[in-house]
Amino acid sequence: MSVKSPATVLRYRGRADSFSRTIKDLEILDRDAHAPAIGLLSVHGSIALADAVLVAIEGARPTGDDHGEAARRLRKWCSANTFADGGIKHFEWLLGHKNHFSYDDDRVDPSRLLLAKVKMDQFFAWAFQTFPAVAQIEEAKDA
Repeated sequence: MSVKSPATVLRYRGRADSFSRTIKDLEILDRDAHAPAIGLLSVHGSIALADAVLVAIEGARPTGDDHGEAARRLRKWCSANTFADGGIKHFEWLLGHKNHFSYDDDRVDPSRLLLAKVKMDQFFAWAFQTFPAVAQIEEAKDA
C-alpha cells in the first residue's frame, strides 16, 4: 500500500501516539483518579488514528462532527479491498461512548472509562496490523 500524504498521516498518527503516551503516564500516576481523562483520551486517540489511516488510504480524513463517518469509511474501504475489519468495532464502541464520557450529567462508571483504554489498544493493534505503513511511517524518511 502506498501512503498518500505522508506528512499529514504522520501528523495525525503523532496525535494518536501522544494521547496513548499520556494515558500510560496517567496510569502510572493514579489510574483510578484519572479514569475520566483516560476515557476521553482513548476516544480522541482513536479518532486521530482513524484520521491517519483514512488519509493514508484515501488521501483525506472526514471533516465535521460526525466521527462515525470515519468508521463507515474504514469499513467500506476494508470491504472493497478484502481487508479484515474486526478492529473497527472497537472504534465504534469508543465513538458510541464519546458523548457519555464527555457531556452526560450522570456519573460514568470508572470501569467503562478504563475499558475505553482497552478498546483503544485493540483498535490501535488492528490498525497497525492492517495498515503497517501507517505504523512504520517516520518523519525523516517518509514524510
